[in-house]
Formats: sequence, structure tokens, C-alpha cells
Amino acid sequence: MKNSTYQKLFRATLATTVATGAFVAAVPTFAQADVAKDITFKDVKNTHQFYEAIKSLTSRGVINGYTDGTYKPSQEITRAQAAKIMALALDLDTKNVVDPGFKDVKKDNPFYGHIAALVNAGVISGYEDKTFKPTGNLTRAQVAKMIVLGYKLEEEKLSNLPFKDVNEKIWYASYIQTVFSNKITSGTTATTFSPDAIVTRGQVASFIFKSELATEKKGSEVISITGDKVVLSDGTFTLDASLKAIFSAANLDFLKGAIVKYTAKDGVIVGVSSIEIKASGTAEKNLVIDGQGLVFPGNLTINGDYIHLKNLTIKGAFEIGKDVKNSFTAEKVIVEGTAKVSNKAASTATAQSGVSYSAAATAPTPTIIFIDATFANVEVTKDGAIIEYKGSSKVKELILSSNVILKAAEGITIPKVTIKAGATKVTLDANVGNLTVNSAGNLTLAGTGNIQEVTIESNKDVKFETKGKIEKLSIKSKDTHISLGTTKVGDLVLPAGTTAKDIVADFEESKGNIENVSGVTNPEVTPPAAGGGGGTGGGGVVTGEQLLNQLLLDQLGAGNASGDVAISLSGNAFTVIIKKESSTLGHFRVAAQPVFDTIKSNTVVKSAVVSFTAGNEEIIISNSNVDNNQDLGEVIAKALAKVNLPETTQLSVLKGKSIKFQVTGTIDNKAFNTTYTFNFVGQ
Repeated sequence: MKNSTYQKLFRATLATTVATGAFVAAVPTFAQADVAKDITFKDVKNTHQFYEAIKSLTSRGVINGYTDGTYKPSQEITRAQAAKIMALALDLDTKNVVDPGFKDVKKDNPFYGHIAALVNAGVISGYEDKTFKPTGNLTRAQVAKMIVLGYKLEEEKLSNLPFKDVNEKIWYASYIQTVFSNKITSGTTATTFSPDAIVTRGQVASFIFKSELATEKKGSEVISITGDKVVLSDGTFTLDASLKAIFSAANLDFLKGAIVKYTAKDGVIVGVSSIEIKASGTAEKNLVIDGQGLVFPGNLTINGDYIHLKNLTIKGAFEIGKDVKNSFTAEKVIVEGTAKVSNKAASTATAQSGVSYSAAATAPTPTIIFIDATFANVEVTKDGAIIEYKGSSKVKELILSSNVILKAAEGITIPKVTIKAGATKVTLDANVGNLTVNSAGNLTLAGTGNIQEVTIESNKDVKFETKGKIEKLSIKSKDTHISLGTTKVGDLVLPAGTTAKDIVADFEESKGNIENVSGVTNPEVTPPAAGGGGGTGGGGVVTGEQLLNQLLLDQLGAGNASGDVAISLSGNAFTVIIKKESSTLGHFRVAAQPVFDTIKSNTVVKSAVVSFTAGNEEIIISNSNVDNNQDLGEVIAKALAKVNLPETTQLSVLKGKSIKFQVTGTIDNKAFNTTYTFNFVGQ
């Protein structure tokens, strides 16, 4: 019976040495894990009692929701549905099965393989009349039996159950005692288990999730490796053939002291679900771990210092822990699960870095560098950390719950940053798409990056010390107060019933830097003169970005519309309304041509970066200097051609997607560096 918690085993070849080490270049023989899914349900918020269970099982493809974006946790589950979930959670072979012979479960039934696999494993048996009743309901007592048999829990006699509705003479007493002893359930109340109650989708997810936690093997420390034997802190084991390359003597420098979670059967380790690295390099000689393009389906934790990890894909969770005190670098690393930069300590008390700090010594500044790396979400709780993105690194969202300095190379824009409780000062030396502030206390924002949109949802004070520009700054609570200093704001959106003076504490000093208030031109800022004259007013200097935006607004007016497409501009976002299903990219170009002509006739475009965004994936399709005489229409046309989108392509393929371009140049001798987005929507 396979361990049910993490069945997608790490079956790749690892070998590292200090500074020049590399993974052994053997062909990997593991079965890759399913790609981790970033799925949330409208009816399962993070406060829901089954949230963690549903999130865990969904991320691994064990359970799914409905097409309307819900999971329906309170809906009763059928016996067939429960069988499918358990078979997937146990990672049973649902293809090569022996027919259990149920009259009501034929081989063309979509649940046939799952039901047969559970019967073959001795988890279920059906009814005496040779039926399974796949559409029937499942009781809590029946689920308790499936859990005990499926996870091979040691069956216990009735002893300390607090439930008045379970007695020792009933058939399910020992199963309920077992799940209770293993803390898989605490009953429906303090004194009832409700064995005959029908289980729901949420309850089944909770039963399985807690069973996995109860049966998960705790980590053991790697002591030594000799031949085909590995000595762990809890015993000596022989290795399954698929794991011998991982736990080889050549890897001992890297693996010694590592904490491994494994599955063993009859003295043989047959699978590894996670590894926590505790070895360290030095400032002069980093420990280099080169994955050479291999894939690790499990979870990986780094709790050693001065480590350089490269050329590795991690399917599970990835964590940079407390014992990374000075530096960690990830180069060409792809993480598909959630990544964390945390203050979580190593699994044992002492890391093997050989570096210690006296109580009086100044704590080092941990620097985390990502080079050409790709992450889904990164949660940062390590206080004082410097997070730096270089090369072509990408991350979908950064969640900051500590004081962090965020840096990014030119050309990198972090799409989404959320600041939560725990952060009091965040420095953004990086361009950011959307920044949401949900801090629990007052916050200072510093840095040089440009931000497309800032939304302050908390009612705490925010002080801006940023040198870049904020295109749109939205305040959600009338109790929030901000100080802008010299920060430039394109549009300050206020709560209903408030004025800028109510919200901006230093309004008199900073009013010249606010271009618009809730979409209305701020009279304190002199708008650019017709023909691009430019000037100042109220202490604000008209920038090249303002001149360019004003030209575009003058050209579009209330919106440029054709019979097929309508385009309007708000801030730096163009909304493209697709009015007909037959509308094509050609129609879009006709409607957008005045925009391009305006830019071409009034500006000198020096360079452009164009990207095509499909869902959450951003594809850079043009990243080079363009000729001065080349307008943005030509740049975008060539970029779209690179991804095979000719003029005859129907715009419906772009619905819900966007085209984004960043341009630099001059207008009336004023420099601009700004980003525009075309968002495609239906009528």
C-alpha cells in the first residue's frame, strides 16, 4: 500500500558538491507530479472550516469544483464520488484493475476504475446483492471504515469515545474509535458522532486531509550513506532502486543533516515526499546545487546559508527558512507551488552553517536573489529581507507580511503585490502593476519604482516616500490618511463623501503632484497646453507622461468607436469593447489607428516592450529597440505576427486577455517612460 500523503515521489538524480557541484546527469526515472493548481472557490473562503483541506486536495487534483467557480462543501456526496476522491488521494492504479463484478457499475461507468481500485485494495466491498449503489449516499460511519482500511490505521477497540451514539456492540465502533484516536474527527458535537448522518463534500475532504496528516511520516535526519544503505536518525534502510541515485555517497556533502520525509515498507524506503536542506556554503564559496533541468515533484525547504540553487523545477511547495541568514540565490528555478521566504526554523535546533552570531552582534541582512526564475506566488515573512529579481524573472504575486526591500531589474514589472499585517515599512525599488495595502498598522512606502495602481483597503495611515509615479491611488476607507510628500499621482480616487483635504494629510504641500482627483482634473495642476507647450501650476511640473496622456485623451475624446470596436482610455488603460463576434484584429487596428498616429506624429519613440497576456501567463513577444520612425501600431502588429495573430483573427480570441506595451521616448523635449494596456472585453 502506498503512502497516501504525497504519492508523487521524488525519483530524480541529485548530486552536489560545494561551489562546483551538480546533480548527476542521469536520465530521471520518476513519474512527474500533476502541475500544482492555483484554485480558489467563491464559497470556500480562507475562514471556512474546511478551507485547508479543500485547498490541499484541489491543488493536487484530487478534488474539483464546479464550472460556476464553487465547490459546494455542504452538498451531499455520492458513494461513487467519494470512491473517486479516495482512490486519487491514495494514488491507486485505476487503470489496471480486476473487475469487482458490481451489477450497477459497468466498465463504461466513469467511476468504474476508482471503485474497482478500492475493492482490489480491500477498502470497500459493496452490498451482498452484488451492487455498489454508486448514486447512493455515504454515512459518516461508512467513511470512518473506508479511512481506517484505506490508510491502514491500526484498528482500536472501543475505549475513550465521548460519543453517546456509539456503543461497542455496533459494527462500526472500532472504526470510529480509530479515527477519533488519530484526531481525524472530533464528532458532530462533543458527545455525538452521528454515524448515520450523510456526509458532505466538505466533510469528505476534511476526513481525507486529516487522515493524511495523521499518517504522514515525520522527518528524519540523514546521518550517513554507504552503498545501498542510508542511515537515518530513526534507523538504517535499504533503498528502492529508483532512489539509489538520490541517496548516493556522492551526495553526502549535500544531504548530510538534511531532513527527509519518506515512505518505508519492510525496511525499504520506497518514496520521498520532501527534503529540507541544512548544509551551507560560505560567503567565499557558496554551495552550488545544479539540478540540470530536472523536476522535483515534492516539497523542498532551504535552511542553510550561502546556497545557490539552479536549473530545477519544483512541483510542490518551496520554502527559504530562518537559517538563510545572509544569502540565497535561485537561478533558472521554476516553482509551481507556493513559495515562502520565512522565519521558520530548521527541523532540528542547529543548522550546519558553521556561522554563529553573538547576542551583541548586528543581525545580518538576508539577501534573496532570483535570476531568470519563475514563481507562482511568493509569501515573505522574513523581516529585513532584500528580495531581488534579475534577468527575466517572473512572479504572479508577492505577499509581504514583514519589512522588505523589493528590487527588480529594468524591464521587470511585478504584476501584483499585497502588503499584509506585519509590515510597517516596505521599499519598492521595482515597478509594480497592482499594489494592495492591507496592513494592520501604519505603513511607510518608499522606493524608486513606478506603480500602476495602489489600493489602500486598510483604515491605517500610509506615508509615501516613493520617487516613482503612481498612476492610480484608490482609498477605500474614509478613516485612512495618507501623506504624499513628493510622490506623483495620476488619479487619486477617494471614498464617497470625502475630499482630498480630508484624506491627504499634507495636501497643501503635495497638491501640485496630483493630476486628477476621482477622475476629475485637479485645478491645482496646469494641464498641458494645446500643441504640447507644457508648464507648471500649483508647484507641479508637467511630465512627458502627462503630455502623452493628454494627447491621447484629446484624440480619443469620449471614446473612438467604429461599428465593430470601441476604444476608450482611462489612466493608462485602454478598454477595447468587442461589439460583434465577427470583429477582427483588422477592425481593432482601424479603431486604434488614431492612437498610433497621435504617438507617431507628436513623439519620438526610442524603445518599446510589448507583451501578450493570456490568463496569468505573460509572453514577451518584442523586447528590442525600435526605429525612431516606427510607430506603436507597427510595433504591435509585428509583435502579434510573431504569435500568429493575423489581421483576420477574430477578436473573440483576445476576450479577457490584454496587450501591454511599455514605451520610452520624448515629447516636446520631455522624456516619458510609461506602460499602456489594451484590455479586451465583450459588448
